[in-house]
Amino acid sequence: MDSTFQSLEKITPKSFFSLENPLILALLLIAIIMLVTYIYYRYVIIPMRKKHLQEQENLKLQQAELMALFAELAPDPIFRFDENGKIVLANNSAHNIFPHKILVGEHVEVVLPFVKSFDIQDLISHNKTVNYTTLLGDKYYQFLIASVPKFKMCQVYGRDITDLKKTERDLKIALEKAEESKKLKEFFLSQISHEIRSPLNVITGYSDLLMQELHDKSSEYNDILRSIINNSKRLYRTFDLMLNMSQLQTGKYEARFERINLLAMMSTIVNEFRTFADEKNLKLNLINRLEEDNTITADHYSIAQIFINLLDNAIKYTPHGKVEILLYRDHNNVCVDVRDTGIGISKEYQEKLFTPFSQADMSYTRPYEGTGLGLALVKIFIDLNRAKIKVNSEPGGGTTFTIILSGDKKWGIQK
Repeated sequence: MDSTFQSLEKITPKSFFSLENPLILALLLIAIIMLVTYIYYRYVIIPMRKKHLQEQENLKLQQAELMALFAELAPDPIFRFDENGKIVLANNSAHNIFPHKILVGEHVEVVLPFVKSFDIQDLISHNKTVNYTTLLGDKYYQFLIASVPKFKMCQVYGRDITDLKKTERDLKIALEKAEESKKLKEFFLSQISHEIRSPLNVITGYSDLLMQELHDKSSEYNDILRSIINNSKRLYRTFDLMLNMSQLQTGKYEARFERINLLAMMSTIVNEFRTFADEKNLKLNLINRLEEDNTITADHYSIAQIFINLLDNAIKYTPHGKVEILLYRDHNNVCVDVRDTGIGISKEYQEKLFTPFSQADMSYTRPYEGTGLGLALVKIFIDLNRAKIKVNSEPGGGTTFTIILSGDKKWGIQK
């Protein structure tokens, strides 16, 4: 400290401004640093910043030009209008729609009248987007109005949907024709069913009366009358099959679930088919191994149709031997087997057994008649009643259909 004061005391007016003075030296160094900093900032930093800003501006301009070019060359019409409804941009496609109008500067409601339906100020202030479909000339257009609150304007994007409208109209006409055709088909089936069932009932009724009268007089006439009755019933069931399939395909069938006495129902069905079995000299047996409770909850009509179709097939495809219906319990399942000693079913055909209109022999010379609807309806009615079905068969070894009607629906050991 003393030495510092001593050095200052030695400074004379002449030496005060010399470089030997530490204060002057410090000030000189500070001035040099500031000058270098200024020169670097002025001639390096500022030019670099200006260049960067210019590059950013050029990039924005390029992007704007590209967007403008994109809008200009877009195949669909594009409009832009401000908050007052004045059009400030319209691309080439927009001009092609209105070739005789000057679009830019025109009010948007003059060019696109549907905009009157919307409040432009409300669209912009609330950043709304709306869609509108309109007819311009002979073409349909779908317009999307998108607001841009930041710039207080709206963009309108159009799309030619004339072909889509034509397709929609054609589909609507086709649907109307299909609905009309469906109604005509339903009316035709119901009418022809009525027209055919009525005389069939008369034929069957009088044939039964004649059989009773001639029962002990002529076996030849009895065979003829039995054939008339059986074929009348077969024709009756054929129309039932077609009506059932039509109702199921159109969703008109209404299931009614109720408690059903299974044994009583099966006895009625077996008695109905007794004449068919007698005509072919087949044994037709109903075996009941159920205990006291033989009731199930199901749709009575569809459950009956399941066994009518299965029994009809069993008798049809059994040239000799027997047909049996077995009622039994497998654990807690109520099961029914429909067994025959007929021609059997090949493994290949079993895969498409429940396909509508399919038969093992599809040729015109097939030995067995039928529409191919019976088993298809069986599967539909099985699903309707939440039941299960399986088939066990080999060519020449007969066929067994097993149906689980109630219980846990798990397959056990076939009885």
